[in-house]
Amino acid sequence: MSTTGFGARAVLALTGISYRQLDHWARTGLVHASVRKAAGRGSRRVYSFSDLVALRVVGQLRETGLSVQTIRKAVTYLKRHADQPLSMLNLIGLGKKVFALTDDPTKLVEATASGEVVLTISVESLSRHLEQGVTRISAPLTVAVRARGQAYQAVFTPDLEAGGYSVEVPELPGCITEGGDLAEAKRMTKDAIELWLSVAEPQKVRGRSRPG
Repeated sequence: MSTTGFGARAVLALTGISYRQLDHWARTGLVHASVRKAAGRGSRRVYSFSDLVALRVVGQLRETGLSVQTIRKAVTYLKRHADQPLSMLNLIGLGKKVFALTDDPTKLVEATASGEVVLTISVESLSRHLEQGVTRISAPLTVAVRARGQAYQAVFTPDLEAGGYSVEVPELPGCITEGGDLAEAKRMTKDAIELWLSVAEPQKVRGRSRPG
């Protein structure tokens, strides 16, 4: 799964956690944005796909009532073993301990220390689910946009890092725009089409008026 990165809007859509949790976990260092950290007011965090997996793992561990300290140790283990294929990693919560299973069935690695909950998290399954989610929310949308009494087919491509959409109108070469959300992108597309037409029409008139 390759992409430049994921902004907060895409992360929330893919992981199901709240913005408050995302912000708190980033500020406390539980799971931070490894592609780009926030650098002051107005800047945005950018997360990697591995960060998404870690966020899903943290979310599921948190739902079982495990302490943040225990979860922090599990996340540290996950990051240390990021060079392994995700299919080789499974986490088992047993009390306040989190163990990691690898491809070696005789090897059980303790990732934390002591407690009271039993769960199994398949990181491979989480990764597969996230990959499907990325594919779903990154798929371009073809939307009919009306301008000057005619419908034009515009392709809206989600920007998972910055949020919003980039837009292209294939039948009008060079007619490209963007918007922060779908509604804004549609308005911007209508304006871009009208601008394109206003520039193109005088050129057509000049072409027809040339002597044969």
